[in-house]
Amino acid sequence: MMRGSIGCHCRALSRILVVVTLAMSAPGGASAGNDPVGLAESQLVRLTSAAPTEDYALIAREFGATIDTVRQAGAPDATLTRLRQLSTQMRDRTHERLRAAEAEACDSEGALEQIYKSRTWDDLSFALAAFPYWSAWLDFTLAERPSQAAHRAQLLYHAKRGFRGASMQIFQPNLVYGGWLGLGYLANLEGQTARATQIFEALKKALAADTNHPVYKMAEAELAVMRGGARPVMAAASPSANASAANGETEILHAEAMRLLQQHRVKEVGAREAAERIRKIIASNQMTMTILNDVLEFQKEIAREDLGEYTDLVLAEYNFNNQQWFTAVGKYKAFFQHEPRTPGLNFDRFKYRLAVAYLKSNLNDEAAREAEKLLRSGVEPDVQKAATKLAYIARAQLAENHTLSTQQTALATAAKRFLAASPTDGDADGARLILAQQSGDPGAALRYLNSVKATGRFAGGVERTRFYVLAKDFAHAAQTGNGLEQIAKDAMSAWQELPADEKKSLQNQAFFMQLQAVIDPDPNRILKAIELAEQKNPAAGSTVLRAYLWSRLKLYERLGQPERLLADIEARGDLPIEAWRLEQYFPFVRKLKDMSLRVNIASALAPRLKAQPEMERRFRLLQIEDWLSMNDGEKAYDAAKRLIKDYPRAGDGYRVLAKAAQQTKRFVEADNAWRIITEKVPPKQDIWWEGMLSRIEIRADSTRPEAACELVTAVARRLPAPNDHYKSRFNALRQRTDCRVSAGA
Repeated sequence: MMRGSIGCHCRALSRILVVVTLAMSAPGGASAGNDPVGLAESQLVRLTSAAPTEDYALIAREFGATIDTVRQAGAPDATLTRLRQLSTQMRDRTHERLRAAEAEACDSEGALEQIYKSRTWDDLSFALAAFPYWSAWLDFTLAERPSQAAHRAQLLYHAKRGFRGASMQIFQPNLVYGGWLGLGYLANLEGQTARATQIFEALKKALAADTNHPVYKMAEAELAVMRGGARPVMAAASPSANASAANGETEILHAEAMRLLQQHRVKEVGAREAAERIRKIIASNQMTMTILNDVLEFQKEIAREDLGEYTDLVLAEYNFNNQQWFTAVGKYKAFFQHEPRTPGLNFDRFKYRLAVAYLKSNLNDEAAREAEKLLRSGVEPDVQKAATKLAYIARAQLAENHTLSTQQTALATAAKRFLAASPTDGDADGARLILAQQSGDPGAALRYLNSVKATGRFAGGVERTRFYVLAKDFAHAAQTGNGLEQIAKDAMSAWQELPADEKKSLQNQAFFMQLQAVIDPDPNRILKAIELAEQKNPAAGSTVLRAYLWSRLKLYERLGQPERLLADIEARGDLPIEAWRLEQYFPFVRKLKDMSLRVNIASALAPRLKAQPEMERRFRLLQIEDWLSMNDGEKAYDAAKRLIKDYPRAGDGYRVLAKAAQQTKRFVEADNAWRIITEKVPPKQDIWWEGMLSRIEIRADSTRPEAACELVTAVARRLPAPNDHYKSRFNALRQRTDCRVSAGA
């Protein structure tokens, strides 16, 4: 575009602006005088809550005359900036006046409807559109000035918003044309020549019946100048923006449809005609996200109209916004079955809303799947963040009614993903609690719990989970013996924070007694407490009774009085002993260093173990091994023979029989017992090496030591030995027997 200067263009344009906006100046012409800011401030003062609405429309016109004057005069930046601030305040005052009018009629639906069909609405809606329109021209003027280069992008953005808002005003056609004219100048200013040409051509077409209209003449003049030569480009044109811009006819159809829908909102007439124009846009494959979003702003007005392939989407949005969730699901699904493939359209946000509708319909599995499908497709960041949270919420609700491991795994994955994406979200603490509850690692679980910021939200859930995590950790430590006292102290602190109703649980009380058994300084006091608890709760379940017994045994250990277990067993008389008791007796007895006590306990239990063959075998083996350790081979041998008779398939029985026979110099029987073992187990097992080396020793000490050589050869073929002990032992036997090993061994 060829001009002497941009400023001259602005002044020429400025002279017609008042005409463009319905001759906005008041009769007689309000002058800005020497102090346009002072005049505008006085106009703002007149916009009170008691002022009649026609004053708002009048001041909007007077303010327009003020803007026209200062732009013609090339007022300084500070003046334009202050007027821009005052324009915003005037629009805010207008909003307040409209809300006041609506509040007066809020008790009567009929009265409220009358407002939207009255002069009150006409005046205020005009003012609401006019003030931003004038602000847009101020922004546009400032953007052209080199002094505002640092703020140019922001000024152009605000100008575009103001012009666009004016272009949508159905009852103010000159505002519409003025808004489009401003958008045309903006496009040209940004170097988007093709876009500017489309807008000016569209304006000429729209005003073809009135060629004397100021906007028609300005559009025609701009086109003539643009054809005469290129205007200096102030900003590089965006090829993608030009490529995606709708053509001029689409812009007009778009604008007309929006005006008709605005009309329908007020007068209840125009939706059918608007739908006709939107169908033309769809048919020409010119639908854009901007147009679609504008249409959806009027979903209530157009919901009954046929919009072709977009009908289901509009209905889905309408149902969604009216919380008709299940109906919305059906409409969204119908739309996505035949999703339009127009370039530039992105329906990810609507797919997210489908996931929300699923969730609101209690279709949690479908909601999670839809959200996770979005996450896999690589959506824009804000949709990704929202979908991440929705997937977590859906999985959490689904898991409440399902205990399947697959559901729990999916929930943990969703919770981790949500926590990583939104660690400060208000619901992130819930994810931390879930991950703590599901974690198999007590350390990780406690870290999650310690990072929960608002523990009070979960009605004791955090404290309860902490207690249970420590209880699980305690149970593991009780088996390994590692760190038991420290865990007990931590769990004791967690007990103090446990909700009162949880402390009433017999199982929790029994666990608390276990903690006391480990760290309470008075073991005898805890023993008395256990006795009272057992008397008070004789019918308690095995879990509770097991905890009492564990505590009792722990206290015997701390007191150095393990023999009290033997007294307890004898005190039970002929009462059967439950399997769960024996499971605790055995590790306690096996750890005792006093072998005589171990043998005596096993002997006391022996008559009562017939109904528990597995435990009977384990205690009998323990007793035999203790006799062997005490060199009481005869007792061990007799007991081993009885064990083999009762349990002929027990490999451990042949092992202790072999050892007992060897200790009592029954070497042939010992060799045979070891042979039975070595023929049944693979050479990779330690018991094979133990058996083979024992047989070599037996034969080496016999009257026929050469009989050991075949065994030496067999063992040599299986080298290397599994450990240094067997290696050293075999080397010593090899030298002792002086056997020749065959080649290849």
